[in-house]
Amino acid sequence: MDVAKLGAVGIPVVTASMTAGLTFIPWAAKRAGLSNKLGSLLAAGTSICGVTAITAAAPAIRADSKETAVAVANVVAFGTLGMLTYPYFTHALLPESAAGLFLGVAVHDTSQVLGSAMTYHQVFGSDEVLKAAAVTKLTRNLCLAGVIPSLAWQYRHQDGAAVGGSEQPKDDGGAVMSGLAKFQKYVPGFVLGFIGVAALRSAGDYSALASGKAFGLFDKAAFEALAATVASTGSTVGLGTAMAAVGLSTSASDLKGVGVRPFAVGLSGALVVGSTGFATLKALEAAGALAAA
Repeated sequence: MDVAKLGAVGIPVVTASMTAGLTFIPWAAKRAGLSNKLGSLLAAGTSICGVTAITAAAPAIRADSKETAVAVANVVAFGTLGMLTYPYFTHALLPESAAGLFLGVAVHDTSQVLGSAMTYHQVFGSDEVLKAAAVTKLTRNLCLAGVIPSLAWQYRHQDGAAVGGSEQPKDDGGAVMSGLAKFQKYVPGFVLGFIGVAALRSAGDYSALASGKAFGLFDKAAFEALAATVASTGSTVGLGTAMAAVGLSTSASDLKGVGVRPFAVGLSGALVVGSTGFATLKALEAAGALAAA
């Protein structure tokens, strides 16, 4: 029900901000003299799914370790900056009905989105913002299933053209795949986990309403208390682990001598994605769509 409630408003916001990022960042990277592959990694990380998108895209487009590290560093830097500042900016300039949507599209990595939404929840006391941010971010993440194979296909053809079509890059797991294999390769496991536990919670609520006991074991109040306890403990431990992993995946040695241009592109891309999401939400607010949602 949370997904259905959010969908009519959330999908246009996600689509607009992602399209802006995937269009602007490669263009800006080219103008700044960066490699096409670095531009693609910055675009994927900023527009879709942070570090997860970068680590999925890097082998698919055969990016080197320096390009990958620079892209990850951008996500860490500007996503963390957004995580620390956007909850207060959002509360000041957007209604609560839009706050979670904005955090879900403007902050880069999933752990950073949840961190910003948890800050909003703890400071301003809104459960709805936390739910909306999570659903909006997972909507972005699902786009990995289409964007990453498209990038792999694009660079396969570019690599083939670069050698006159006489050499086919060997299949090392980054090749474009089809059907279930492609889905499993490029859709992160936590997305499937999100869908699974959402289904579990929904089934519990439904069975509690239908028979008086969730799964025939817990009354509705006890089931909700159990779910809240598991979610609270899991999110605290999981968020800390995820943020540590983001930092540990970045090697300082790979960042030597890269200069400021990649970070200028990363910052401008983050601002374009965030401002597009903000402008789309304000347009929906003016049209009365947020109130309807």
